[in-house]
Amino acid sequence: MKSRKIILLSAIIVIGLFAVAQAELKPAAFGQPNEPAVEANAVKLPFVGEILGDAVNLRSGPGMNFYSCGKISSPARVVVVGQKYSWAQILPPPGSFSWIFKQYVETDPNNPGVGVVNGDNVRVYAGSDELEPMRSDSVQINMSTGQKVRIIGEAVGDYYKIAAPEGSTLWTTSQYVKFIRSADEIDVKIPQTAADANTSGKPELIKEQIKETSRELEQYYTLEKQFETEKTKPLDTQDFSKIKAELTALMNDPNSGKAGQYAKYLIRNVERCELAKESKTIVEGQKTELDQKLTEIEKANQDKKKTLADTSKYAIVGTFRQSLVYQDQPGGQRYLIIDDNNKPICYAEAVGEIAEANLTDYYEQKVGLIGHISADKQSSIALVKFEKIEKIEQSAAPQADPNATIAIPGEPNAVGGEPNDPNGEAEKK
Repeated sequence: MKSRKIILLSAIIVIGLFAVAQAELKPAAFGQPNEPAVEANAVKLPFVGEILGDAVNLRSGPGMNFYSCGKISSPARVVVVGQKYSWAQILPPPGSFSWIFKQYVETDPNNPGVGVVNGDNVRVYAGSDELEPMRSDSVQINMSTGQKVRIIGEAVGDYYKIAAPEGSTLWTTSQYVKFIRSADEIDVKIPQTAADANTSGKPELIKEQIKETSRELEQYYTLEKQFETEKTKPLDTQDFSKIKAELTALMNDPNSGKAGQYAKYLIRNVERCELAKESKTIVEGQKTELDQKLTEIEKANQDKKKTLADTSKYAIVGTFRQSLVYQDQPGGQRYLIIDDNNKPICYAEAVGEIAEANLTDYYEQKVGLIGHISADKQSSIALVKFEKIEKIEQSAAPQADPNATIAIPGEPNAVGGEPNDPNGEAEKK
């Protein structure tokens, strides 16, 4: 009997030890060993939890393969809204941020800290100080037209840095979260897909999201903005080569969808701008060539002027010819001066020492007469009394017009022609 009691007591002790061992093997469920633990299936979401430990990683998804979105340390408290395996899904704590593509946000210059979403199904990405916006590719939520975001600081590239919007979440390992109390009384907006968001393996999920949402479209809008910026530069400094190369790659990508079609259209605009720049270069080259030609012509004209005689000292310049009307005039011979069109300019009368000189060598020569010009009482044209005559060199003497009409009776119609009045009786006095 005594042995039975000993055996029974031994059995009770073994069972007790086994129960204790099993209790220690169960997960802490949002607590640390040796602390009062709440079983995972007994925790009602959402709840307030306390962080246990220092520099605990916050991640963009439930797994070590998701990027870090900052750190959090004890005794900070968080609101847990979901769980998956050993990961707790929490509302972003203070200091967290997200990224949103600028193309889908309108801002007010008078209130630059607030943006309004201008599209539907606009993705918001979990922000990280360790990654550039384009590489921060974990989607937190989708936003719709009219929803507002709070913009934090300056934009980074083509993205606005925004305060984590309502409905977005992050993840941390459950073993560092201790249950404190239920969050039922707290106004907490839990994402509709909180239990499912970012629950599959990261590589497959993110690739699918990129393909469906068109990161290609975001790339297109980035290139479009770069194109608009480049157009504002002076024409001779514009360079679209890099933009065009990226648009061409996007257009040729069979998986780019609408982004490829948009890229094809934008390439046409790029080519127009390139043509405008090329045309300007050609026009400027032609203008430079024209300016050079004009400079050469002006120089040639100036050089030619230097070779011409200075006619400013002459009373009259023209072709020297004997007058048929006044050849027998008492007191001195008169001559006729005609212009390049064979029309009379004036009569000329030699005075002084030259009056007795033989001037036949000057006939039909272009000359300059030094003397005084006055009205002639005997004719309807002027009279030059000259004391000196000089021949003037000319590059090409003009051809006489045989049909030119001379309005002076008795003078020839052309060189060597018949006079209008052979006798000159009408004009003789």
